[in-house]
Amino acid sequence: MSFLKKFGDESLLNSYVMLMNDPSREYYKSYEIDFDRHRYDGNNWLYVNLPIEDIKEMAIASLKDSTMMYFSCDVGKSLNTDRGLLDLKNYDYESLMGTSFGMDKKQRIQTFASGSSHAMTLMAVDLNKGGTPTKWMVENSWGATSGYQGHLIMTDEWFNEYMFRLVVEKKYATAKALEVLKQKPIRLPAWDPMFAGEE
Repeated sequence: MSFLKKFGDESLLNSYVMLMNDPSREYYKSYEIDFDRHRYDGNNWLYVNLPIEDIKEMAIASLKDSTMMYFSCDVGKSLNTDRGLLDLKNYDYESLMGTSFGMDKKQRIQTFASGSSHAMTLMAVDLNKGGTPTKWMVENSWGATSGYQGHLIMTDEWFNEYMFRLVVEKKYATAKALEVLKQKPIRLPAWDPMFAGEE
């Protein structure tokens, strides 16, 4: 904190909001994770749980203003590392194994089959003529030879299923999201599925 006061901008401590898409919990509620703190003497991680479309709206507003964001997802699911492509159609496991995989996002979270496992930087979105996203791009930390020149491109369908968390500047947040922040947060244990194994 003394370093921040001397060399940085203390307003940064309150300039961001963490958004989560966790359909296993009630939307338009705020949550905090016990003992999962930004710094030793800081507060527990606090987030607003929202439908995916609400999060996309804020992500697009930020990217249109050339502002990238902290982003986390379940990066290992349906990932083609050679192409740097995250797409639900990359692999046809159902035909290969002669079965169907019917769990939705909520069920995958509840059974620990999916969760927020890796953080990257959300840096671009491709919008169709109607302004609807078709794909997204993140900058990864695995080096320039990994994926597409160090980046991963995800379809919007993949984003819906395996994107979990985004941190945006409050100036891009909707009034509805900021209003949820005023609630007394629901405290979750440190072993909550959404934060287990986070990189």
